[in-house]
Amino acid sequence: MTKGKLWVVLISFLALVGAMWGSILAMGMRPNLGLDLQGGVSITLAPEPGQEVDEEILEQTVTVIRQRVDALGVAEPDIARQGENILVQLPGAADQAEAEEVVGRTAQLQFRPVLDIIAPDDPRYADTPDCDALLAELTGPADPSRPVVLCESPLGAGEEAELEEETEQEIPVAERVKYQLAEAVVVGADVEDARAAPDQVTGLQWQVNLTLSREGGDRFQETTAQLACEPPGAPQRRFAIILDNTVDSAPQVSEQVPCGQGIGREAQITVGGGEEEARDLALLLRAGALPIQLEVATSQNVSPTLGVASLRAGLLAGLIGLLLVAVYLIVLYRGIGVAAVAELAMFGLVVYGAIVLLGEFVGFTLTLAGIAGIIVSIGIAADSSIIYRERYRDEIRAGRTVRTAAEHAFSKAWRTNLTGNTVSFLAAVVLYYLAIGPVRGFAFTLGLSTLIDTILFGTFTRSLFGLVARNPKLAKSPWVGLRAQEVAPDAVGATKRDPRRKAKV
Repeated sequence: MTKGKLWVVLISFLALVGAMWGSILAMGMRPNLGLDLQGGVSITLAPEPGQEVDEEILEQTVTVIRQRVDALGVAEPDIARQGENILVQLPGAADQAEAEEVVGRTAQLQFRPVLDIIAPDDPRYADTPDCDALLAELTGPADPSRPVVLCESPLGAGEEAELEEETEQEIPVAERVKYQLAEAVVVGADVEDARAAPDQVTGLQWQVNLTLSREGGDRFQETTAQLACEPPGAPQRRFAIILDNTVDSAPQVSEQVPCGQGIGREAQITVGGGEEEARDLALLLRAGALPIQLEVATSQNVSPTLGVASLRAGLLAGLIGLLLVAVYLIVLYRGIGVAAVAELAMFGLVVYGAIVLLGEFVGFTLTLAGIAGIIVSIGIAADSSIIYRERYRDEIRAGRTVRTAAEHAFSKAWRTNLTGNTVSFLAAVVLYYLAIGPVRGFAFTLGLSTLIDTILFGTFTRSLFGLVARNPKLAKSPWVGLRAQEVAPDAVGATKRDPRRKAKV
């Protein structure tokens, strides 16, 4: 490669790195730190005994929990399976009890026709157990094949609860409305999708567009066809949505639905509380149903102080390792050792920038295991620089000039670097897909660093070393370490015996 092309490659590379870091600094980006680095809550959920659990059910459970946590705005949660258990890590979460309540509640979603509504002022209200007693009678989800009496949610259900929802005050137990409900017609597994959207006709109200499975849709249509025959305003025209054995909402079938025709798979639930209520209900319908009952096996609150200490320890270990490698390279290679240190510094700059960008745009979270992967990759990057310089020494010993030795050394070192990094990268990919938990963070950062090292070697390292070798003053300086006298004294000695192998500078 000519000197001009080397300059082009070097300047282009530096421009890209400068643009990357300019964007990071301008936008104030920071890496997403995992639970072990910034503290938070770690919860292990286990299926309750006596349930049938298979791969599909566990994957569905993980998906539901992830949707719940994501929708609640917990930053960068890590939700993964560990055998039949599910590990939920919530970095930055401070309230352990609240986190357990969010991820551990075994909500079962059901749609039941309303048979009757018993208000607190109804004489029948005292004939049924109070709401706490009704919940205590149910050790699990209400049997979907049997009628049941349930109370409204503590925040209310339907139009009667709007005032309480606005003030976010719970309704006293003695004032909660009770619902007599028929057998469940649709359960959470029948809900394929639910999205909040403005009313397309009036644009004044919000609604939830509901999509059911084919079987669930058929049952829903048959039931709503019957409910539509009831007079408007009658309790029997309502369809209750139940979560955690409480009635979360009880909308009535629209007057526009003809009696005996019903609503198919595509339905709309109009809400009176606006966009926020519609989105909450859509979230409930999408992610409210867990296919199995879960219990909290372990729950741990990781202190932010411990996380910061871990971060500092990891960074200190990396810094010490980098300094030791730098000293070794300078002692061994002199001036071109300093260039190798610059290559390592550039490597660290690019790797850290890539982690920041990945955290910002794809949600990558840096953990202590990930830092370990980066520290290991420092050795890989140092190997690349050492291979290049050792190849250079071999070429000098073979009698080449500084310039041609640098070119030939890069070609041979590039093949060696590519082979070694390919093996490391493939190992990291396999480890990432087979491992779980923090090990995946180690595999990801190791694979990312290996890829960056390969790119860096073909651009920054090659152009920097090539330009140093093409500079006559630097090439002749004994402090740079390019001359044959410093690189291959044996070869210089050999030239006195065999002039044809004279090493040129």
